[in-house]
Amino acid sequence: MVNIPQEIGNKIKIYRKKKNLTLLELSEAICKSKATVSKYENGQISLDIMTLYDIARVLGIHVEQLLYPVQDEAMNVSAPRLPAFFRDTSQLYMYFYDGRCNEISRGVIDILAKTGMNSYKIMLFANINAYETYQDCENTYWGTLTHYDSLSAITLKNQNTPTEQLTITILSTFLDVPTKWGLLGGISTRPLMPIATKVCLSKKKQKETEEFQKSLKISKEDIRLMKLYNMLSIT
Repeated sequence: MVNIPQEIGNKIKIYRKKKNLTLLELSEAICKSKATVSKYENGQISLDIMTLYDIARVLGIHVEQLLYPVQDEAMNVSAPRLPAFFRDTSQLYMYFYDGRCNEISRGVIDILAKTGMNSYKIMLFANINAYETYQDCENTYWGTLTHYDSLSAITLKNQNTPTEQLTITILSTFLDVPTKWGLLGGISTRPLMPIATKVCLSKKKQKETEEFQKSLKISKEDIRLMKLYNMLSIT
């Protein structure tokens, strides 16, 4: 059973250190004692909703980034067309090959809250350093996951650089597969330019073998189809 106060506390600690705040500085900013904030981070006591909002404000993040994503069983009742890949899933792993640094770029997507019949609020933590502390990443994006009859679409905006916006489009399937391929497109700020590449979404962390790395690169077949359609397409 998940210890939710501890999970939330771990996230507070990660974001506090990322912002270079001491326990004392955070405690003073939210008008709590240093000992109380320490207990928050260690999961010894639960936080009330107002304190959660205060901490998120001081850390400069969305309050949902502190919450532990729990899959709502009612989602499948109200959204009968939800693709099998996304059912009972509150977290996904994302991979693409970044030719700018010649290595695999890793990300974690948290599916946070339902906002409509087939839409959900999400956070993407991109270019992560470690899965255990994935919130301590190079870039954080917030956005929406929306399911349609034939595809699922993810729209994202960089939390710190709003000009950097991304979309990920995945063809829908009602087969329960472990991974899905999609097309990632948008604006990169490193350097500033429009980009498009293929991306792998997975329910589990992938073993980064040579074969997996090769599958992330644009292949001869991808180039053949690009010449045929005059566009990068992912099927």
